[in-house]
Amino acid sequence: MTDIALGFRNADGAMRPDLTRCLDFMNRTPFFRRYKQETWDALQISGNSRILDVACGVGFDVIELARRFPDANVCGLDPSLGFLELARQRAQGLANARFVGGDSRRLPFGDGRFDAVRIDRSLQHISAPVEALREMVRVTRRGGRIVVAEPDWGTFFVYNGDLASSAKIAGFWEKSFANPYIGREAGVLLQQCGVESIGCQAQALVVRDEAAADIIFDLTRVTDNCVAARVLTQVEAERWRLATQAACESGAFLACLNIMLWDGSIP
Repeated sequence: MTDIALGFRNADGAMRPDLTRCLDFMNRTPFFRRYKQETWDALQISGNSRILDVACGVGFDVIELARRFPDANVCGLDPSLGFLELARQRAQGLANARFVGGDSRRLPFGDGRFDAVRIDRSLQHISAPVEALREMVRVTRRGGRIVVAEPDWGTFFVYNGDLASSAKIAGFWEKSFANPYIGREAGVLLQQCGVESIGCQAQALVVRDEAAADIIFDLTRVTDNCVAARVLTQVEAERWRLATQAACESGAFLACLNIMLWDGSIP
């Protein structure tokens, strides 16, 4: 059994088209653009700032920052060769955007190389996330900025009227993440890594459309996986799908998740 969350642990695997579709869909939505803008503002970019986007995926944030701040140098790092190839294609013509391959837990940069470093919805998939945060701190100059945006899957729920099956599906999906509670834990980890003046805010993602929820939360595949794992019976799964259809028709369908935004400075 696999799903989108497990697929991100090996983004060059068979699920890469699904992963790209998911990322592109989210990057087009107003909610994701709004909270990403908050993270960009928290970087405090000015002049020829040197910015690093860790686990940059298909390069959306690198490209947007390079366009908005033409004097800045923006670098994206990702372990996926497929994502990097697509990112480079999409960044053609942007001389101040570049992409490198690498592991977020062993960044291929010298100490204090960047003015600001961000990571967005990737620590949830990374084993030993504190190692990635320590590396982000290491490559950031004194006085520089660290920005982290991560979901807290303990806040995730789907509502269609079938509370029992929805809770089972949400709980099963949560187990697909290496660090499902990293959204709430990131502040403590940043403090352990020496980051100071740490700020926090929560952004609530609210999805009322089943098709959008299926892309973002992989509901169809996760429900099938619940049946395969005997978390749900086939009858319960079909009843849940019918409840979802009815809730969408009546306007009652709801899927929610909190994304936590953390930022701080290197002393």
